[in-house]
Amino acid sequence: MKNITSKYKFWILIVPVLALLASCTEKLEIKPKQSIDSDLALTTADNIKAAMVGAYSQASNDGIFGSYFNEYSELYAASNDMRFMGTYQQPREFYNKEATITNSYVETTWVQAYELINTCNTLLQEEVLAVLDDADADLVKGEALFLRGWAIFEMTRLFGLPYDPGQANNQPGIPLVLTPTSVVSDAVPVARNTVEQCYTQAEDDLQIARDLLPDMNGVYGSSLATSAVLARLYLQMGNYPLAASEANRVIESGNFGLAATPLKAFNNSENSVEDVFAIQKNINSSIGWLTVMYASLAGAGRGDYEIQQVFLDRFDPSDLRGAFQEDTQDGYTLDDITMMYYIGVGTILNYGGINTAKWGDYYRNIPLIRLAEMYLIRAEANFEDPGADIGPNTPTEDINVIRGR
Repeated sequence: MKNITSKYKFWILIVPVLALLASCTEKLEIKPKQSIDSDLALTTADNIKAAMVGAYSQASNDGIFGSYFNEYSELYAASNDMRFMGTYQQPREFYNKEATITNSYVETTWVQAYELINTCNTLLQEEVLAVLDDADADLVKGEALFLRGWAIFEMTRLFGLPYDPGQANNQPGIPLVLTPTSVVSDAVPVARNTVEQCYTQAEDDLQIARDLLPDMNGVYGSSLATSAVLARLYLQMGNYPLAASEANRVIESGNFGLAATPLKAFNNSENSVEDVFAIQKNINSSIGWLTVMYASLAGAGRGDYEIQQVFLDRFDPSDLRGAFQEDTQDGYTLDDITMMYYIGVGTILNYGGINTAKWGDYYRNIPLIRLAEMYLIRAEANFEDPGADIGPNTPTEDINVIRGR
């Protein structure tokens, strides 16, 4: 990732973001200047809670959890399974494995990620948490650490060098900025921390969040959602017993289930039974960029990403995860799609090509962590470390739970 991280190697400008939260509540009284008076804005419980909701809104931005984190991984991993056929240069660079420092996708991701981190840093200040009663303080602290730790983990995976299990991991990660910035002119020179430091910080944030938050917390960060992120982190680190343990905690909690079919796990107006954590969308939200790029339906999507037949050929004919709808017609919308993949009918790109049905509506929720992934993590972790033997199933049995629904 050298090409796309060198721009940020020596310093990064942390911009103030609390002013963006004014839209969350009429009670926030923000002065019209390039700074925010924390004493004014965050001195009541209502304002602090509104700022916490605003942090989730930031997390849903397209440049991070709302789209690009998904797109980057798909584009970098793409070989003969998926073809980029769009006109945008930014994703094409990732598809060609030649992303540069002038790529505006990269700039957007860094700005939005550190805006989110800065908001979390502000909410984590002792003087802010002291305004709240103990229960609310634990909730805000836990949710802010959940979002910050997750953002640090994802950014390190994308823009740091890979984690090497059992090694010192002194290779460059991302800059760790753990104190808030409230004035635009406060440009802080920050060197990149090591990958080990980044993973340690993400782990610390997430462990504290897991222990502070309730198991379930509506549509917000919860203890079980935090365990799910920790399962990802430990799997990436090669710590298979802990990866299996955190995934097992989510599975065996009994709070989630597999959707009746793979397709029913997507395009929902409310969280499905399978969603451990999802970005909330509705008709008043900005359009979902994943739908723009992946869908090819009447009135929805460009169809920039074409799934290749060689990918579908890997599925057993009875496996609904690879079910393919070929009888689509002009004018078809998401309501007409009954399988995970379909022949595109959009008028912009990929008419007649193969598209995924995962993101077929601009205003439906975006699942970020599903129960199915927890089964896969538990299966892989137990397979890689047979001595762990965590949970009631063998790795094969966990895989078959997903295949057999």
